[in-house]
Amino acid sequence: MNSGDTATMEFHQLRYFIATAEELSVTAAAKRLHISQPALSRQILSLEEELGVPLFQRVKKRIHLTDAGRFFLDRARQLLCDSETSIQQVREQFGHGKRTIRLGFLTIFLDDIVAPALRTLRKESPRTSVALFELSPKAQLDRLRDGELDLALLGNLGEEDRSRYTIQSLMRNPMAIVLPDDHRHATRKQVALKELAGEPFVSLSDTIFPGRRQFLRSVCQTQGFEPKIVEESDSLPLLLAAVSSGTGVALLPAHSSKLPHSGSVFVRMKTPVVYAEIMAVYRKDSAQGVLASLINHLESAAQAIV
Repeated sequence: MNSGDTATMEFHQLRYFIATAEELSVTAAAKRLHISQPALSRQILSLEEELGVPLFQRVKKRIHLTDAGRFFLDRARQLLCDSETSIQQVREQFGHGKRTIRLGFLTIFLDDIVAPALRTLRKESPRTSVALFELSPKAQLDRLRDGELDLALLGNLGEEDRSRYTIQSLMRNPMAIVLPDDHRHATRKQVALKELAGEPFVSLSDTIFPGRRQFLRSVCQTQGFEPKIVEESDSLPLLLAAVSSGTGVALLPAHSSKLPHSGSVFVRMKTPVVYAEIMAVYRKDSAQGVLASLINHLESAAQAIV
């Protein structure tokens, strides 16, 4: 790469890459981004050429992240977040930009929790601005700690973070068992967790989703076995893809079944009855005024889907 090529990467290419990586489908990503599929494919190819490595493996009609793609995904999210945060801070401190609430969340919460809450808030407080940041739980906690987020939507939270922040529970969602669609239990309506003792498990990465590995271990240990974790995934779509490919079985909130999961099935967990808690997490004594209203609207939207 020569010096004339160093500035060709653009932020919209990062957005396109993130959407494609999360959907693991160019068609679904193009629909989400409201652009044509050929235009999205060209931008992804351009980004790969700029980086000098493939980000996706294309196998028949399905795509998978390469090792380079998995490495780059979280960093792409961070680049976008840092850029948008810096722009916002300059506008607020040196220009005439109005105070903006900075909300971090996982993509899965956008359509049925975040979007309805924002619609209600804008009707109530039309002058309020909310900046949205799609970030992993780890990235949300880092930015909340550094004052770059005002509010995070999270699931698992360690004891140290529970003591550091104020937490408001938004919803409790039952955990489900995720199986390959050709698994021997795939056609059943419910399965007891202990029936999966000895099965290989896929977990969300503890680096990206702090506490998830211990959560899985704790639930399985109540049923008398230690889960054999054979792979950890950096995102929900990647975990679902791993299950679909037969790598192992998984536990996810039933709410996650709205994600594309061709090749896998969600089965109700018969025993034990376990819930995933979705929480609004924020710095102590900061939930006043409009931020308090936003949290309440998020809770109302979450309760509507329980």
